[in-house]
Amino acid sequence: TFRIQAFPKELEKTLGDGPGSVCECCSTLKPPNLKIKLAAKDFTHMLFVVVADGIYHSAVAPAHQLPVLRHPKEGEAVCKAYFKLKEAMEELKIDSVNGWRCIDVGAAPGGWTQCLQELGAEQVIAVDPGDLTIESMDRVRHMKCKIQECVKTLEEEGVKLDMLVCDMNCSPPECVKVLKSALPLLKSGAKLVVTFKKFSEIGKATMTTYSSDQEKAQQMLASMCREMKMQHLFANTQLERTMLATLL
Repeated sequence: TFRIQAFPKELEKTLGDGPGSVCECCSTLKPPNLKIKLAAKDFTHMLFVVVADGIYHSAVAPAHQLPVLRHPKEGEAVCKAYFKLKEAMEELKIDSVNGWRCIDVGAAPGGWTQCLQELGAEQVIAVDPGDLTIESMDRVRHMKCKIQECVKTLEEEGVKLDMLVCDMNCSPPECVKVLKSALPLLKSGAKLVVTFKKFSEIGKATMTTYSSDQEKAQQMLASMCREMKMQHLFANTQLERTMLATLL
């Protein structure tokens, strides 16, 4: 069972349906009882196809090598977003946050909090008015409010954090405002992982406004961060980008 990921995106439909589709072409293969199916979720292999300068480039990989592209199995993770942070941490070459104190802004239902837990965080402060559905709250402090409502309390407690992660549903500039509000809590050199999504501060987001918002957000962060890069992770949606950076 295959899932197709192609560029340009429109190619996925061509490869999936009708004459010349993957299923039709593979039906001529031997042994004759070989059955090829397509599925978006429960697939065994991923077929990658990219067209560049009129040349088709393809590759196949088993699903177990690409956990970020599948839905979590029962008991594995509370949501698919878990794999997004897991992949981001691999990009940062961080395989442990043992002893770190981290904050997860917009944490519900808890995928990123769970990821930080498993990587050994000393404490994860999960900020979200919504409920967390992770199995264990060990080393997790859930603050059921917005980040702007708890910064003062945490600052008065002398909290200093090694990492901030944020996967909120808001525009890129709004994400940066959230990050800035939490600056008093962050140590110099703190690691940042923030998802930029196609949301707009004014009206419905278009590709033009989204691109403009991304540029605006990066400009806002330029004076605050080093080693900043924008990544289109496998676990991102088509229009999401993940910002990885280190606070000055």
